[in-house]
Amino acid sequence: MNSSKITGNEAPVFNHAQKLTVLELFAGIGSYTEGLNRLGIKHEILGISEINKYAIKAHGLLHGEVPNLGDIRKIEKLPKADLVCYAAPCTDISLAGKMRGMDKDSKTASSLLWEVERLLLAAGADNELPKYLVMENVPMLVSKKFIHHFNDWLKFLESLGYKNYWQVLNAKDYGIPQTRKRVFLVSIFNPTDDYVFPKAFPLEKKLLDYLDSEVDEKYFVSETFLMYCTDPTDRNGYIREKRFKPHDANKSPYAFTITTRKGSTVSDNFVIVPENTIKGFNEAKLGDGIYINRPHQKRGCVQKGKIQTIKRTVGDLGVIVAKDEALMIRKITPRESLRLMGWEDHRIDLIANNFSDARLYEFAGNGIVINVLAEMFRNLFE
Repeated sequence: MNSSKITGNEAPVFNHAQKLTVLELFAGIGSYTEGLNRLGIKHEILGISEINKYAIKAHGLLHGEVPNLGDIRKIEKLPKADLVCYAAPCTDISLAGKMRGMDKDSKTASSLLWEVERLLLAAGADNELPKYLVMENVPMLVSKKFIHHFNDWLKFLESLGYKNYWQVLNAKDYGIPQTRKRVFLVSIFNPTDDYVFPKAFPLEKKLLDYLDSEVDEKYFVSETFLMYCTDPTDRNGYIREKRFKPHDANKSPYAFTITTRKGSTVSDNFVIVPENTIKGFNEAKLGDGIYINRPHQKRGCVQKGKIQTIKRTVGDLGVIVAKDEALMIRKITPRESLRLMGWEDHRIDLIANNFSDARLYEFAGNGIVINVLAEMFRNLFE
């Protein structure tokens, strides 16, 4: 196949007055499609590529039945489309993953990106390259360890005639109280204007705005962990007991400790969360997100009014909530995790009762924040 640059009248053209045709590779439950839905952009999903049977079912419930091209390794040719969205698995380049890399022919999940190369070469040979390509992945892709792969990918796309624009965006800068950095790449064939990424704007909503006031007891942490947080052990030279003692508000600037007993005022409380810093702890108040799995081994254990990055499993994510007039710690629920990925309740309702908690958490963690995509598509298509 010829990978030389396509020029002249062979350049693909998209008429914005017509319906946008879309392909979602590594589709998951359809975050890209939902981003288009959010803006009301007329589009048709020509097909998806997805092998997870649960994600395929959820995609159908959310977006209607569409052709599934199946395993990307077995696709011979892509349908001609205006927009191809892709997000190769981050499993082997993520700090939370296996770090096995993404070399060609390595057979790692992350190396599936090179299957997209094969399919674009085939499309170029038939003069059927899409006008737009949009990719998302973890920031490690542009780290020192993997930047050579990313640069190779940019050079390949340029060889086909695309102009590339990339930037690391954080969900908290686009209306969602989640600290979630991801690298986005927009590639446009023979653009008439340069693409500009959406500007960040102040976060108006906080984590509390996304939480339910009443949830099942199973989401609350154990008494053991509560005792761990209130344990007055001297950590890093800091005698926590002295700070945790009940006090006279007129004589001390510090508040009461977390308690399971009634009688304290929620607004006067904070939780001491151990963390791997010189200080050895951080203070979490009502509505703060915290790490609840081995926090003493981690940094950034408290996010003020936000949650940390939502992953496929959220066993390490907690939030400080009020219960029985005291502060308590609980996990975020599956519905809350999907909300924090930008999904609206009436859309979550379509899948909530069809899957286990574990599966819903997986959908959220594997997804892309809808609000970020919507802002990107606004700049691209509107």
